[in-house]
Amino acid sequence: MNDFDDSYRAVPLHIMAASLIVMMILDFMPFSFDGFFWLPEMTALMLLYWTLHQPQRAGMGLAFAIGLIVDAATAATLGLHALSYVVMTYFILNRRQIMLYGHIMQLAAVLAALLLNQAVLTVARLFLNHQVITLQGFVAPFVGALLWPILSQLMLIVTRIYRSR
Repeated sequence: MNDFDDSYRAVPLHIMAASLIVMMILDFMPFSFDGFFWLPEMTALMLLYWTLHQPQRAGMGLAFAIGLIVDAATAATLGLHALSYVVMTYFILNRRQIMLYGHIMQLAAVLAALLLNQAVLTVARLFLNHQVITLQGFVAPFVGALLWPILSQLMLIVTRIYRSR
């Protein structure tokens, strides 16, 4: 059985919820942008993981709800992350065949989705707050794409351990 076949087996909702909550807590850590501009949005990475591995449970509705929670918790304009997460999720849902390929193709798709997420956030912030994001803000999607294989393998191990019980 490969990762693609294994990904269609049901994962309990509490595993999904716990992983998203842990990643949100990591995102809510108060780091300054000056020193930590390279940190990716871990919530977006986990949302991408669940969208690829459990599309029947994690779709655009979950992305919208998670985005609203992130907006409320970070005091961002309500709907900003919700919009970017929905666009990112829509992009990745239309490219689900990526799971059939190797990690390099997955890495490229995740990089494109994270860059799209960052671009939507940048354009929305520009129109809403007249806040210009420098090119430093686009380093985080590349770091997130490099973390993707580690996160993917770690979550596959967690789900396999849970299923073996």
